[in-house]
Amino acid sequence: KEVVKYAAERYITVIPEIEMPGHASAAIAAYPELSCFPEEPTTKYFPKNCKWHGDSTGKQVQQTWGIFDDVFCAGQEKTFSFLEDVMDEVLALFPSKYIHVGGDECPKDNWKRCPGCQKRMKDNNLKDEHQLQSYFIQRMEKYLNTKGRTLIGWDEILEGGLAPNAVVMSWRGEAGGIEAAKQNHDVIMTPGNPVYFDHTQSQNEDSVTIGGYNPIEKVYAYEPVPKELNATQAKYILGAQANLWTEYIKNIRKVEYMLFPRISALSEVLWSPKESRNWDDFQKRLSGQFKRYDQWRVNYSKAYFDLKATILPADNFNAVHWKLESKQPGTEIKYITHYAGRPYEMKFTEGTPYTSPVEIRSTMLIAAIGVINNKPVSNPVYETFHFNKATGKKITLSKEASDKYPGDGAFTLVNGVINEKGFARSREFIGFNGTDCEAMIDLGESQTISSVTVNSLNRTASWIWRPLTAEAFGSVDGKTWTSLRLTDDFDESKDATGKGKMKMEFTAMNVRYIKVVISNWGMIPAGNPGAGNKPWLFVDEIEVE
Repeated sequence: KEVVKYAAERYITVIPEIEMPGHASAAIAAYPELSCFPEEPTTKYFPKNCKWHGDSTGKQVQQTWGIFDDVFCAGQEKTFSFLEDVMDEVLALFPSKYIHVGGDECPKDNWKRCPGCQKRMKDNNLKDEHQLQSYFIQRMEKYLNTKGRTLIGWDEILEGGLAPNAVVMSWRGEAGGIEAAKQNHDVIMTPGNPVYFDHTQSQNEDSVTIGGYNPIEKVYAYEPVPKELNATQAKYILGAQANLWTEYIKNIRKVEYMLFPRISALSEVLWSPKESRNWDDFQKRLSGQFKRYDQWRVNYSKAYFDLKATILPADNFNAVHWKLESKQPGTEIKYITHYAGRPYEMKFTEGTPYTSPVEIRSTMLIAAIGVINNKPVSNPVYETFHFNKATGKKITLSKEASDKYPGDGAFTLVNGVINEKGFARSREFIGFNGTDCEAMIDLGESQTISSVTVNSLNRTASWIWRPLTAEAFGSVDGKTWTSLRLTDDFDESKDATGKGKMKMEFTAMNVRYIKVVISNWGMIPAGNPGAGNKPWLFVDEIEVE
């Protein structure tokens, strides 16, 4: 009540979210009878280098974040009685018009083998478990409507049929929001790219984050009303929301760091007509905003001042270029190739003045810094390049990566940068959802090669699975191919990041073209988070020696 009152005095409405039918680990641990299989112990998930703490028998609260199979049983009346009782208590505390019920990331594996859930489907002519989830959400919506409240759910509530009066929060991109608006439903846009503020703000992360890259300029460029909607449909877009999930956040100082100044950028976007938004003008006003933050003692991110580094292929495909830019007028950029020190100790007095993209032709650590009037105005930016015979070469994909994890397209696989932090630097991968990755590299001329290595990621709790297999082929003309090696061996790093390599060694062979087929698992096996769903395949650098 104190929080609600405090917020109301500042014209803010607090909307509670009570997750259902998934993300219910704590509730089921307390009330096992609400699960499909009360006698089955919890399938426990935790990182490989960690141990389970405390009691491990029966139903337990998960000790890490993720998506878990033990969800509310949709086949029992007592499930709905319980949730209605919970809602009665929630409604008494929160006077908001809207009540969020989650509805996201609900595995259906238990429902598929639950006699009660299957009977519910048969009795209500529901063709699959997606429609069963729709039944679940619609039933809760009817209850909330009788109390004068409106249900909000994540975009998964579209699957199986949308509840009549529900508001959709579109987080898996904009597709869910577009579909809901076309069905005349109100929508809150909150796509992970670019309004998830748990994603990093800096290309060289100075703190641990979940991954992704949403700098302030990307946030300011966001347009919450998709161009796919006509004027009538666009009226259903209520606005947008930034999300800051706290799995990697331990204190309020980190919360401030992740929110500010990106929250100022999104606020201006959402509160200003499109025609009045101007990034250049916003940048000019940021210096005044930073002074306010200083006065308020807000621990805001200084990532805005960082140099922007971009890796580009050379025109002749024999090198890569490191392009540097500064947002601050009058900034001199200095860089050092084959830098031997620790990147964040680079001094502004060091380095060569930057005038054009730096050509990279060998393995090196390169660092740069921005300077105005002989004073550093940015953190050092750096990159480690690992040069091999494929680096910078012309590459094509038989099928493009998902637009959720596009990286820099096919070039991501030959840009010379090998991921070192796992999912925390997810932009260094390209992602494929349930499909294979097939890449063809043109070495430019025939060369002798004896190994091909694929860098990938294995984070099953996040539905990201290592490749099932990798196979390399060689050709002299790009038409007739010879299999060089097939492997299913994944050498995973021991640092808990999940990154790993699949190395294929073979008798030395002269080829110009290399084709690499990296196979997806197809479906997530039973007993794992997301069982029965398509896994993600994340691919990083392809090395040729």
